[in-house]
Amino acid sequence: MTQAIISLKPNYGNLILSGDKTVELRNRVVRVIPGTKIWIYVTHPASHIVAVADVGLVVHDRPSVIWNRFKRGICIDKKHFDSYVGSRHCVSALVLSSVKKLNDPLTLDGIRQKVRTFHPPQFYTYLSPESGLFTTLNRALNVHGSNGCG
Repeated sequence: MTQAIISLKPNYGNLILSGDKTVELRNRVVRVIPGTKIWIYVTHPASHIVAVADVGLVVHDRPSVIWNRFKRGICIDKKHFDSYVGSRHCVSALVLSSVKKLNDPLTLDGIRQKVRTFHPPQFYTYLSPESGLFTTLNRALNVHGSNGCG
């Protein structure tokens, strides 16, 4: 199974956890495929991985099309949407499903104790199954099982 990690501002991470935000908007084309497991890293001041979700659908299109199709799930108003996409001709919408909140978020310091070279991605990063980060994240999920996620 393909896995990736994305970085979000804390308010968007909270909206995903609450179930209000079901679509992650990116102002560049995101080359992930449906079925990708995506780890959600929330940036400073939280600085931790809070959840994992499945990417159910990926749509690349003009901003107007993305807005009309996904505006409810994106959880921003039109003014912020327009500011974020700017003059981009193509943006991506990642429809998230099966969001699992980690009961014990993986902190930046905790991850770096196991994977010293970890740097949160600016955009998104694929995880290689051979990488220490892939192993650390999946071990944390498997150790806790269904008790590790809310």
